[in-house]
Amino acid sequence: MRINEHPEQEGEGTLRYLKMMKFAVTAAVALSLLFLTACGDEPGTHDKTVRISISPMTKSVESGGSVELKVDAKNTAITWPEQGVIEGSFSISGNKAKYVPPVTAGTYKFKVAAEADASTTVTANITVVYADPKITIKYPTLDVKIGKTIQFTATTEIPFGQPQQQDLEWEVSGGTCGTIDENGLFSAARSGDCTVRASLRDYNNRKITESVVVKIKETTLDDIVGDLAEVRGGTFTMGCDPERRNDCPFAAVPEHSVTLNTFYIGKYEVTQFLWSQVMGINYNPSGNRANNLPVENVSWSELETFFERLNDKTGKTYRLPTEAEWEYAARGGNQSKGYLYSGSDTLDDVGWYVENSDGKTQPVGLKRANELGLYDMSGNVDEWVNGDSQSTADGSQPRMNRIVRGGNSVYDEGFATVFSRGGCTAGCDPNPRLGFRLATSSK
Repeated sequence: MRINEHPEQEGEGTLRYLKMMKFAVTAAVALSLLFLTACGDEPGTHDKTVRISISPMTKSVESGGSVELKVDAKNTAITWPEQGVIEGSFSISGNKAKYVPPVTAGTYKFKVAAEADASTTVTANITVVYADPKITIKYPTLDVKIGKTIQFTATTEIPFGQPQQQDLEWEVSGGTCGTIDENGLFSAARSGDCTVRASLRDYNNRKITESVVVKIKETTLDDIVGDLAEVRGGTFTMGCDPERRNDCPFAAVPEHSVTLNTFYIGKYEVTQFLWSQVMGINYNPSGNRANNLPVENVSWSELETFFERLNDKTGKTYRLPTEAEWEYAARGGNQSKGYLYSGSDTLDDVGWYVENSDGKTQPVGLKRANELGLYDMSGNVDEWVNGDSQSTADGSQPRMNRIVRGGNSVYDEGFATVFSRGGCTAGCDPNPRLGFRLATSSK
């Protein structure tokens, strides 16, 4: 066996061999890259397929809004749609488009194509939706006592582009705590919380609702009859002067001076609720019925019974106003501005009559008050007064047995003036539009 006498020489040879192999591999790689470059095929550039994409492909926007669309293209430029060809409008910035679709609800298509290949297209589907309508309920208070009313109003905000919906509707949950009419007048009937709702239907027939909670409290008879206005005493001219007016009714002449002491008179006509608290809930002579409507169809004998029971219950002395008190109060007392009707020269402002009442009595207190804060002295229901049983204003020609004042919901404006007088002969059968209000000499 031969032994290598020089092992260090053998190790050096192996190292040289390895270095030569490394150099050869590096050179081969470099020559391969050089060849590929010369042929024009750099790594990653051999795919010539035309591609185009858009994002988002689907999107929902509210009417009047816009959406930003981004288009990515490969191996091609972008062919944008022509203005006027697509529904809506758009603006271009680089590879992005700000698209404003029509305001009408629906789905609209935004289509782009590859310039290098018109058959390569992509479409975004943009859906326009309407926002929900908004209802805002307005009110003077949410605290009320049984038998009292709250006038609700509401405003509706219809979103941009949405067609007008049906009229607003009012409703009360349960229906026993109170009632509300089509104009938003709420009448409290039972103590506790009562939910009042206003609603409408949107373009998809969905019910959009807004609600408030009314807190109803128990009421006493004193609460009901306590709505009295003080009428300070004074002297006034009662009746109508035919020399100054050509429309004076016979029964309102001649003018004459009257002096009165201070008294108190109801701000409202006696309601059916007050009547029921005194006469019993099972007896209501009225034809048009609701707690907040004036009681009507009341005979003279029923009036006497009512005041007898009311005074027994309260320990006070309530009565009808005298005819002179009624006219003085209707004219505005010592604050009178000389109006033709009680509180205005325009009856529509202050009273219900044949032209605006729909032929029926209306809830008390909806029209404007007069100078003393009294409601419905002109129109709605005629009012019994303690008259002097005379047919003329100064009592010179006796004829009528009982006097009524103010006009009513089915008479014309001539009966609603502050000086107009009416009446009936003995018997005085109940009249469907004949009511009254309270008066007293002291609280």
